[in-house]
Formats: sequence, C-alpha cells, structure tokens
Amino acid sequence: MVAAEAGNLEEFIRLYEGDNNRLSVKDSKGRTAAHQAAARNRVNILTFIHGQGGNLNAQDMVGNTPLHTAVENDSLDALEFLLKIPVATNVLNEKKLAPVHLATEQNKVHALQVMGKYREVIDIQQGGEHGRTALHLAAIYDNEECARILISEFGACPRKPCNNGYYPIHEAAKNASSKTMEVFFQWGESKGCTREEMISFYDSEGNVPLHSAVHGGDIKAVELCLKSGAKISTQQHDLSTPVHLAAAQGAIEIVKLMFRMQPLEKRISLNCTDIQKMTPLHCAAMFDHPEIVEYLVKEGADINAMDKEKRSPLLLSSSRGGWRTVMALIRLGANISLKDANSRNVLHLVIMNGGCLDEFAKEVCRTQSEIYLLQLLNEKDDAGCSPLHYASREGHIRSLENLIRLGACINLKNNNNESPLHFAARYGRYNTVRQLLDSEKGTFIINESDGEGLTPLHIASQQGHTRVVQLLLNRGALLHRDHNGRNPLHLAAMSGYRQTIELLHSVHSHLLDQVDKDGNTALHLATMENKPNAVILLLSLGCKLLHNYMDMSAIDYAIYYKYPEAALAMATHEERSSEVMALKSDKHPCVTLALIASMPRVFEAVQDNCITKANCKKDSKSFYIRYSFSCLQCPALYAQMDARTGEAVQISKPIPLPALNAMVAHGRVELLAHPLSQKYLQMKWNSYGKYFHLANLLFYSVFLFFVTLFTSQLMRNATPIGHTDGNHTQAAGTPVDSGQHILALRSTTARSKGYNLGTVANVSSSVAPPTIEEQMEVTTTTLVSGIGLFMILMPILLMNLLIGLAVGDIESVRRNAQLKRLAMQVVLHTELERKLPQMWLEMVDKMELIEYPNEKKCKLGFLDSVLRGIDYVLENTEDYVAVELEKQKRKLRDIGTALDAQHQLLRLIVQ
Repeated sequence: MVAAEAGNLEEFIRLYEGDNNRLSVKDSKGRTAAHQAAARNRVNILTFIHGQGGNLNAQDMVGNTPLHTAVENDSLDALEFLLKIPVATNVLNEKKLAPVHLATEQNKVHALQVMGKYREVIDIQQGGEHGRTALHLAAIYDNEECARILISEFGACPRKPCNNGYYPIHEAAKNASSKTMEVFFQWGESKGCTREEMISFYDSEGNVPLHSAVHGGDIKAVELCLKSGAKISTQQHDLSTPVHLAAAQGAIEIVKLMFRMQPLEKRISLNCTDIQKMTPLHCAAMFDHPEIVEYLVKEGADINAMDKEKRSPLLLSSSRGGWRTVMALIRLGANISLKDANSRNVLHLVIMNGGCLDEFAKEVCRTQSEIYLLQLLNEKDDAGCSPLHYASREGHIRSLENLIRLGACINLKNNNNESPLHFAARYGRYNTVRQLLDSEKGTFIINESDGEGLTPLHIASQQGHTRVVQLLLNRGALLHRDHNGRNPLHLAAMSGYRQTIELLHSVHSHLLDQVDKDGNTALHLATMENKPNAVILLLSLGCKLLHNYMDMSAIDYAIYYKYPEAALAMATHEERSSEVMALKSDKHPCVTLALIASMPRVFEAVQDNCITKANCKKDSKSFYIRYSFSCLQCPALYAQMDARTGEAVQISKPIPLPALNAMVAHGRVELLAHPLSQKYLQMKWNSYGKYFHLANLLFYSVFLFFVTLFTSQLMRNATPIGHTDGNHTQAAGTPVDSGQHILALRSTTARSKGYNLGTVANVSSSVAPPTIEEQMEVTTTTLVSGIGLFMILMPILLMNLLIGLAVGDIESVRRNAQLKRLAMQVVLHTELERKLPQMWLEMVDKMELIEYPNEKKCKLGFLDSVLRGIDYVLENTEDYVAVELEKQKRKLRDIGTALDAQHQLLRLIVQ
C-alpha cells in the first residue's frame, strides 16, 4: 500500500514478487493497492497492476472502484489511463453513484472533460438513485458547467425523466438552479425547441417547471421561467396554478412578481379554481397568510367566493383557526352571513375551533354592524345546534359568557331536542353547567328533557360526571324518569360508575329498588351491561333481588348473556352470595345447575368461596378448614337442564346429588376434582356409603362361599352313568342342572374378565355349561408354556400401549380417566341414595364440614385404617397447569381492576 501510494515501482515489484497475493490485500477501508495508486495519480503502478492481471474494478467498503477514487481526487492521468484500458464505468457505489455521477455531483469539471474523450465507454443515460442521470444531478446542484459538458460532449438528453417522472428542467426549477435552467433553454433553442415549449413540459404529477420553481421558493428561478414564457394560469393535474401554490406557501414576493410580469394572466389566475373549487384566496386564507389575502383582495380577488363545500375564505380560515386572516377578511368587508354545506356560519366555526369571540365581536361591530352579529347568535346548523351548543360542548367559558351577554338564547333545542345544558352535562363541563345555571333562565332549563326523556341529571349520571351530578342535585334537579321509566341511578348502574351510584344513593336512597317499564332494577341493568363493579356496589348497598316482568332475575341475565364477570360478582359476593344462589325462576330454577352447565369457571370460584380457613397460623392446633356444601344443594323440584345452555326444559323429579351429576353430564372435571366436591363425596362415604358398600360386599362374599361349597359337593358326589336307572339319573341330574344355573353368573364374569385382558375366548365353550363328563386335564407343560408366552407378549403389548399414549393426547387421556373415576364415585352414591329413605338421608347428611388438620386424631379401627390407606393411594395428583393458569387469570383480573381505577382517575382529572 505504501509503495503504491508513493509511486515506488521497484519496491512495489519486489513486494509483488515476494507474494503475488498482495495485489488483492485491502486496508481497513477496504481499499486495494489500485485504489491507493489511483488516488495519488500513480499511473506506473496502475500499469504494472494491469499488466499482472490485477483487479482494477475492485470495490472498497463504500462501493468505490479505483475509477471513483481517481474522479474524487482529481487524478486526471490515472483517470485517463483507466478509461483507456477500459475499466467498468457503470459500477454504482453505496450512494448509487457511478463515476460520471460522482464527477457531476462534486462539480469535477476537468474530470468530466477527460471522461468526455471516452464517452463511447460511458453510459451517460445511466440512472442512479431514483433513476436520476448525471444531468439530473447537475440540475439539482446547479452545476452549470457540468451540465454544459454533459450536453455538448456526452450528448446527454434533457428529455429523459427519472423514476419519479421528473425531467432535469423540473429538478432545476424545484431546486432554484437558475444557471442550469439557462443551459437547458440554450440547448433547446439549438435543437429548434422554443423556450415556451420547454417550459411547458409536464412531469408525472402534471407540474410544469414554473410549479416546481414555486415549490422551490427561489424567486430567480421563477423569474427565469416567467421570462421564458411560462404562464401563471397553467394548471396541474389537481387544477392548481402556480398562484395557488405561492399563495398557500405565503410567498407574497413571488405572487407580486407573477402579477407584475404577466398582468394579462392575473385576472384569469385569480378566478381560477382547483379540484376543490378553491381560488388562490382560499389557499392563502386556509394557511393563515393575511398579507397575501389583503394583496389578492386588493388585486381584485372575489372575497366571498365559495369552494366545493360552500365555504368562503372567511369560513375556511375560521375552520382552520386562522384568526389573523379572519380579522383581515372582516376588515376587508367579507360577508359574515354566509353558511357552509352544513349550514354553519362563521360564529359556529369560530367557537368550535377555539377562537376568541370577544375580539371577533369587537371587530365586526367596529368595521361592519352589530346587527349582522346579532343575527348569527341563534342560527342553527343542519344538526339544529346553535353557537351556544358548541360553546357548551367544548367548554369555552369566555365564549359562553360573551354569547349570553350578547343575548343568545340558552334554551334552544337541536334536532334531538337537546339544549346547551344537555351538551355541557354530557361532556362533563362543570364550569359551563354552573355558568348556564347562573344565568337568568337557569332554573327553567335544569329539568328539561331531550327527545329520549333524559334530563341533564340523567345524562350526567349516565356519563359518570360526579361533580356535575353533585352540582345539579345541589341546584334542585328533580328525579324524573326517561321514556323507558329509568331514573338517574339506573343509567349510572348501566354505565358502571360507582362514585355516581354512591352519590345518588346517599341523597336519594329510595332509588335503589325502583324498576323501569320492564320491571328491571338497577341491578338488572348493571348485569345486562356486564358492569361487575356496579353489581358489587349495588349488592353491598342492600338492593333487593327482584324479578322483572319476564320473571328474570339479575343472575338469570348474567347466565343468559354469558357474562362471567357479572355472574362472578354476584355469585361470590361476600354478604349476598347465598341469596343469589338461592334465586329461582322459570328459566333457571336452580342457579347451581345453570352455572355448572354454562359457566364452570364461575362455579369454580363459588366453590372456592365455600372453603374458608381460620384466621390464625397454619401450624396452630386451632387452625381449621370449613367446607360449606350449600352451593351443591338444589331445590326439591327443579327443571331438566339443557345440556348446551343450562336453561330449563321440563319439570321432573330430582335425582340425588344433582350438582355432581350435572358436573358428570357436562364433563366438568375441574369441578369434580375440586376439594369441595371431593370433601362432599368423602362426607357421603363416611356418613353411610362405606357401611352399605361393605355390607353388600360381605353379603356377596357369603353368597359366593356357599355357592362354591355347593358346587364342590356336587363334584365330589358324582355317580357314573349306566349304574343307575332312569329315576336315579333324573334325580342326580336335577341338582346338577341347578348347579349349572348357579355357576352361569361366575362363568359370564370370568369370560368378561378374559375379554378385558385381551384374550380371545371360544364362544361355544364359554357359553356352554361344563358337564361332569368333560373334564379338562391341564398338564404341567401346558401351564408353563402359557405363563412363558404371557411373560413374553405382555411387555410388548404394554410398551406399544405406552407409545400410543405418548404419541396421542396424554392430557386428554388423563382427563377422561379422571372424569370416569370421579363419575363412577358419583354414580355409586347416586344409585345408593335412590334406594335409601329420604328421611334417613336427611338425618345423616351434613351442610358443612370442619377439619382441624393439626389436631391429633383418635386411633382408627382396622376397617377405617384399610379404607384410609386405599384413599391415600388413589388420591388424585394436583393439576399444576390448571393452578398456574388460575394464578395468571387472577393476575389479569388484578390488572384489569387497576386499569379501571386509572380510567376513573383520568376522568376526574379531565373534569
């Protein structure tokens, strides 16, 4: 690298002969020896590298070849040598610049002149970034000499557009490159193209160079275009003229220049409209350029011209908040009585966009007439709203005061029969409500209703604006009902605003249990809208659990609409949960069964709520766990439940254990495996189940013992056939037939067990009862062979079974197995309770169970010890996945509660 940079050819040759690969060695910037030689104009080094077959098109880290480097460093000899070879001239670096682009951008005139000698190896129309040619770059950077060389020596054509559709002359006009524009004009004249024709070229957006020059903001480029014959009334694709663009930019000097140089086109351009039917005066007013507005009006622009939406410049500037322009137009005599397409006058727009009504009124009174202003005060738009409505909605206190002072009517109604006070109450404008109530007619409008029968108190309660509700109550707002028979507390409950509910209840507690036209209480409505916080509050306040005219309670609606939040709030309420679970209706005669059918997660929370622990240390002897089984009880008569919706279908006699049977019917494994359900089954087992089942087992064992004894005696007393007469044979055959019928049950049971183990039994031998004559001899060899075959095949079968379970859905298999095991327990208890007297069951049944885990228990008997050991072995393992999911759900519920609190806080801040 050092030898190439210094031009020491001998040293360079010596180093090359030492290692031929050194020609391709790169420095930290990715440059090779060729780059260094080109940068220092070392032609001898470049000649040697070329002679050795070195790579003269190698790129460094920024994509530059030795040709780029020679151009960048004005190494003209090296440049000429590289072009003479020639090297690749169309390589683009990271900036998408070829060597000719780089020379043009950096204004390397001498390098371009050298490159012009070898124009046959250079693609002058090659595009770089966005398809821009070297001529585009010359126009952008106003390198007039480079542009002249590109046109004269390279033959570059200014008629080639870039990828964006711009010609070089447009780039020159946009970037105020007046010198380069002159070069383009001279080229056009030399080709027989007049300046007027060149200045009329359209780009992809329909802009002529004059449009681009106005965009660029260079007055010299604009003047050059105008001198070249560009017309100021020329329209682009959206019908905008250069005057439109200059007026929108606030370029007053450019506007004056265009009018001064083309006075005949002035009138045409002033009245010319774009695609929105806007004149240049509209454009100036829209962007708040009062100087241009005054100048255009002075030059003859129509001050009251209407655009596509029937907006005059005054209305347009008011809607965009251009207050300086608004004042200027009023001084110039603009008509303030005009209305836009929505029938809104200037006063509507001033108030809607936060304008200062005081200054506006003073300017109108000073320059025009107060009568015109007074005519605007009570005018309505298409929605029926007056300026006072919008002042109330936006909360502009000063504007509201001025409107009332000027004589605006405060009880005007819009198309929905809403007054300004309704607007203020809806949007929580506390100061606005107070201002309206303090007016002369404030006492007359406080109880006015809108088209739906809603008073301001209704609306404020519905939107949860507590301060406004308090203000209205203090000012004497009455508790009317709307057209649906609902009071303010109903609407607050529907929207779920706790503070508003508490405020209304503290002032008028009798509202709590009032019903609307459908018989719905506030609790019904809060449930229908799924507002759990409001439901909890209403229950805590002591509301009655009533049924509406359709015989539906609040919990019925929560189940019907599948609202788990509202159902959970009612079913797990600290004080009223038992009342909720005891509700009955034609649709859901048993809440427990309905929750199991349609909302198992809610009922799981109910089960959790039925398990309470002592408020002491867990290792204390007095620590206990209380299990309440009240949620598992159902009415004496209840409806048959639909399997999908949990609704009542028909009235039938109840079956024992209805809640647990419903869990089995709907496949609710989580509910069956819940500790409360397990304790309930355990209580049933300990109360009477184990005694009856053990008695049954004992009876069957005794029966089996006598049957076995009887059959063995028959085999022992067998009599050979032929030694007795017919009577003896018949007599002997009678007990044999009896034994055969008795043993049929054992034979069928054995065959079933054989099928379960996978053995294929001979149907004929299994069904046909064995006779005394057909005695099977089982030899020792047959027995050993069968055992050996069993020991070989059984591990293979078990392994295949385990692989199949692993490949399949293990969780589903586990769940089904658990469900079947629990369902078997429920079925056994159900069948037993069907046979037992109801009176006896009521005596032994328990509604709650209290356990003391840390208290020493008395010594168990042998029977209880055996059963307790079996229970311990079969105890179900805890479902850790379900526990973790429940934890995550609880966290999400806590996050939702926190977000609700933040939302309420933000509402208070906004108020």
